[in-house]
This record gives sequence, structure tokens and C-alpha cells, in this order.
Amino acid sequence: MKYASAEIPACPGTIKSVNEDFRVFEVPLYDFSGSGDHTLVHVEKAGISTFEAIRRICRELKFNERDVGFAGLKDARGVTRQWLSFEHTNPENFLALNIPKLKVLEVTRHGNKLKRGHLAANRFEVVLRDVDPANVPHARATLDLLAKRGVPNWYDTQRFGRRGENPAAGIAILRGDLEAYFKAVLGTPEGETDTETRAAREAYEAGEIEQALQLWPRRANQERAALNAVLRDGATWKALKKLPQKLKLLQVSSVQSLLFNRVLDARFDEFDRVWEGDICRLANGADFAVEDPTAEQPRCDALEISPTGPIYGHKARLASGRAGELEQRILADAGLSPEMWDIGRGLSQKGDRRPFRFVASETAAQYDQAESALSLRFTLPKGCYATVLLKEITRTGEDLAFSSQSE
Repeated sequence: MKYASAEIPACPGTIKSVNEDFRVFEVPLYDFSGSGDHTLVHVEKAGISTFEAIRRICRELKFNERDVGFAGLKDARGVTRQWLSFEHTNPENFLALNIPKLKVLEVTRHGNKLKRGHLAANRFEVVLRDVDPANVPHARATLDLLAKRGVPNWYDTQRFGRRGENPAAGIAILRGDLEAYFKAVLGTPEGETDTETRAAREAYEAGEIEQALQLWPRRANQERAALNAVLRDGATWKALKKLPQKLKLLQVSSVQSLLFNRVLDARFDEFDRVWEGDICRLANGADFAVEDPTAEQPRCDALEISPTGPIYGHKARLASGRAGELEQRILADAGLSPEMWDIGRGLSQKGDRRPFRFVASETAAQYDQAESALSLRFTLPKGCYATVLLKEITRTGEDLAFSSQSE
């Protein structure tokens, strides 16, 4: 990952030493009406993912997981608050829940199901620990620079899976190569740090599927489900159908994320410069094709517009000119084409555009010398990663965003 603030010294610190050091508050896109067929549940979770929170609630209430609505995925590491929607359910059922690592804060009703993207922003409260006071000015200087230039809008590590395996699985789905898919999910022991899991992955690679199932830890629900599917049906579409749809959608979309990162990487030195053929985005979300880059650059400098990159899909709008040539080359280098995203089976992706940068608002930094802790507050647009901003400050953290495993 490249940094816009590379010329400013880093402010190293420990992130997420405890869940309470990383707090996220979802800001809904609209007010809920208080009436309707859908129950809206505001939950606070600590140390578990959105999918795990949904799984635990549905297990208690015997509700179908695939029918739960949510506006965005929240990281497992941290304390996060978000809204979930459930159709034709009694709100009182949620108030009575007693689930580890999860609290129901409030319940209301609304006329429609929550869908991905139905949020305005996310507010963050983050504590960096073990911070040297001499480095605090560096953190503030970085925040000042990013306020003027914008933050590079990378997709960060959590998008790509614990070992960077999601894009490999997604590309296998796009190519219809189910052997490669299950190898990505169940094999590839290289880089696996858990001893039990590594042995299970080695067994799968050796074709010993029943042994792999015996070796795989009981906590690995998704992998065990995949193994059982392969045992019954082989590495086929029939087996793939039995895996969670949300997992497969995440894997396919992670390919889009990876390729967007490669486009951004290729033009990083000018991520805030308007190119010939660019498609730029206004603050209201509308896109337009650039006719005169020189004329548009002042608006770009003022953060009124931003160049965008492709979220590839079978109906994606690609740039033209110099920008379009880069987008076509990145796609071709991956051995993919737009038509390959027309997968069917509920997995097709039309495509979109994504700004190359985002603006962090309501930023604040306060240092506690007694605790050697730097408290940061900021609000980010939906779909943007707080960890990207934090890495600009600390220059530390995993980087699987360009993993070679994706191909």
C-alpha cells in the first residue's frame, strides 16, 4: 500500500489492543418511520463480525439468515453499532435476547428491508496506544494533509480474507473453475498459521477429504460446510450452491476490489489529478465524463469532484482516453473480461465506479500523556476503510490488498 502522507514521519501506535479501542457507529441513510412490516434492530457487538451477529440472532429466533437486511459489514475486531432488519417479526422478541458479545440497544419498525448501502456514513472513535509524544505532531500533520488532498480510497485487508484467499475464490467462480474454487477455500496450506487447520488443508490438497473433515477445527463452520458439500457432490456447481450466498458474493466482489486497487496503484502519484477520459464524481454521487481535464482540476483541488476507478462488472461504465487504456489493461492482465461477471446464480455483478479518494470529516486528535494514548475521532463516507486512514498515520499493519494468491 502506498501512502499519500509518505513524506511526513509516521506516528506508530498499537491499534485494537482491546475491542473498546476501536468503536464504530453507523449513521443511517434515512429516519425510520416507526411503522411497517420490518423490525429494525439496533445492535452493539464486540469482537464478532456482522455475519456472526446475524447467525447468533437467527439461531435464537429461528429466523432465516439470508432474509436479514443490513446496510454494511462491520469488522469483528472492535465495538460496533449497526442496524439489522427482520420482516414479520415481533419486536419484543429482540428485547428479550441474551446473546454473548451482543446487545440490543433499541428496536423500531420501518416499511422496507435494509439493503447494502443504506447508510450515510460511519463515525469512528479509535485509540492508539504506546504512542511516543514526539510523534503526535506527525499524526496531526497527516490529518491536515489528508484533509486537503483526500485519503486514498484503497480497499483494505479485511476485504480479502484472513490469508488473502477471497480473490482467488472469486476469480475461480468467474472462470467457472470449481476445482480451483474449493482449493482456494480448503487447500493452499502455505501461509496457514494454525497447526490444526494447516494439517486439514494439506489433507485436502492430497485428496483426503474425509481426513480433512476430521482434522478441521469444529469452530470453522464455513470450511466444514464446504468439505461436506464436496464429499456429497464433488467440486461442482451443486456443491457450491450449498455454501452461504453472502460468502460467495463477498468472494466475487473481492475481485472487483483487488482490481480497483491495482488501478489506483498504477496512477497513485496522480490520484488527485484529473486525466484525459476520466469519469469524475460530484459530492452528490453523480458521475460525469471529463472533457477538459485542465478546466476540471481546480474543482478537484477544492475536493468538489474526484476521479473514479472501475468496479468491474458486465455493465460497468469504463473511462475513455488515457484513463480508459489503463482500466482495460488492468482487466486484461488479470485474464478477465466484463462478460465474466454475468455469472447468474444470484452472483452477477453489474459494476460501478468508485472515487480514488475520500474525505474524512469531523476529525480530532487528543493525546493522553499519562496513558501514552492518542484518541482519534473521524467520520467517513460509507464504503471507506478507517484502517486505510490509520495506516497513513502509523504506517503499520498487514497488507494483503495486492496478494499474488488472487490469480
